[in-house]
Amino acid sequence: MNSLPSSLVRSLQVAACVVIILWGIRTTSSVLGPLLLGLMLAYAVVPFPTWLMHRFKLSKRRATTLTAIALTASGLVALFTLQVGISRLAARVPLFEQHWAGLYDQITLLISHFRGVDVDKVSIQNVLTSQQLGAMILSIVPQASAIASEILLICLLAALLVIEMLPDAESKPGPIASALEHPGIYARSYVVVTAKSAGLNALINLVFLIAVGVEAPFLWCILYFFLAFIPFLGPIIALAPPILLALLMLGWKTALLVACVLILVQVIVGNVVMPILAKKAMSISFLEFTLSLIGWTFLLGLPGAITAIPLTLVMKGAIAKDLERRELPEQTLA
Repeated sequence: MNSLPSSLVRSLQVAACVVIILWGIRTTSSVLGPLLLGLMLAYAVVPFPTWLMHRFKLSKRRATTLTAIALTASGLVALFTLQVGISRLAARVPLFEQHWAGLYDQITLLISHFRGVDVDKVSIQNVLTSQQLGAMILSIVPQASAIASEILLICLLAALLVIEMLPDAESKPGPIASALEHPGIYARSYVVVTAKSAGLNALINLVFLIAVGVEAPFLWCILYFFLAFIPFLGPIIALAPPILLALLMLGWKTALLVACVLILVQVIVGNVVMPILAKKAMSISFLEFTLSLIGWTFLLGLPGAITAIPLTLVMKGAIAKDLERRELPEQTLA
């Protein structure tokens, strides 16, 4: 070991430290995931009580109380909209079955023209029925309960972090708030830009889906808004249900129109509007975006996919700041 060059030894030490850190992140992902999501939510929320304190000269307690009331009301409205949409879809399941049977017959008729394909082995009763749909819902209920409890934990962590980040009227920010201030610049930029672009995209989608006549348009737009925070995959997943529903209820021509318009709006907002909103706040290349999404998703799962861009921006900012700190003494000596 002593015969190796010092630069090689240092590189091996750095590589070993990186491997240990990544292993630790992967091992503690079940704890780090909700914590990072709560921190990201806190960064998104904290500007509102700060604005209330500065604009209306409110105390920290009153500002946080009003913020909690506003967020609770918004969450209840969103949950009510989701509940109405899901209930409406559930009530129309028999109608969906009828349309699915007709669509299935058309597909089998088309497939029957190809040689070597035996369509008699596939029965419509084995494809989609209300009983199978009910079984699917029952299998999802335990997962939904676990997701709801995790969301509650994330909201609780976010509330505690917001209280910690808000400075008192006559005191300086605490050590935790000071430590989180610099990473908060990148996280807030990402949340604000994503929320604005996703909100605009969801609003355009809502108007179009209502005009076309797709079932439960508010449900799909709310789903799109939240899934937009998952880079790349989220919008694709959110656009699939209204397209499939249009195919089922309105025919393939309308479904093709819905798919083309929704994808076109996504491309325009993602490639024209979002860069205008982001400017230099989210300076990240496509390669960095792809690698960060793959890496953080591998390490943290779904929370890593949601927080991939802000985590990468924080790392880039920390590296740039460290390089500036190292160059400053060299320039002083020169």
